[in-house]
Amino acid sequence: MGDGFFVVVALGDSLTAGYRTLDPYAVDPRVPYPAQLEALLRERLGGRVQAFVVNAGVNGDSTEGMLWRFGRVVVAERPDAVVVWGGINDLGAARDPEQVMANLVRLYSLCGGINARPVACTLTPTRRTSPNMRRLNELIRAHAHEKGVTLADLFPALSDEEGNLRGEYSDDGVHLTPVGYGRVAETVLESLKPLIEDMEP
Repeated sequence: MGDGFFVVVALGDSLTAGYRTLDPYAVDPRVPYPAQLEALLRERLGGRVQAFVVNAGVNGDSTEGMLWRFGRVVVAERPDAVVVWGGINDLGAARDPEQVMANLVRLYSLCGGINARPVACTLTPTRRTSPNMRRLNELIRAHAHEKGVTLADLFPALSDEEGNLRGEYSDDGVHLTPVGYGRVAETVLESLKPLIEDMEP
């Protein structure tokens, strides 16, 4: 953060890219959560600091792909914060939650290596949330608590009483509606408040 700029990189998969089942090939640029987060940050900062949120989401990506892309996509942006939201495709490929968590920990560490604050995101629920997703989210929360990593706990923000994805937030039980992506943006904004407050008079 410097020279009146606040840069965030949103690193992730199709949920970060803003994929929508009903309109997968003509994504409204206002829909993905990074675009909504940028608008919220600019409103909050009131022009005193210019906020930019870079959408580094790739459809179908895994945490291994995110590790491969980190040096090619994230570093060049010189971000103040990196929102790390990934793992659902790993679980879909039958990888163990512990293996996925090891990759996420590496990503958080890479953020520290470029003086960017990592924001660890729990996975959002699905129509039928799996035990492995619940386990991975437990690991993410525990690591964030133990290591002092900023946490954006997306799971409870979008889940119903049974821990499944609320219907109004999704068209297909996994990907989100514009309202669902907006809920993600609001939750990530809350996690960034300590950084934002440092910029406010």
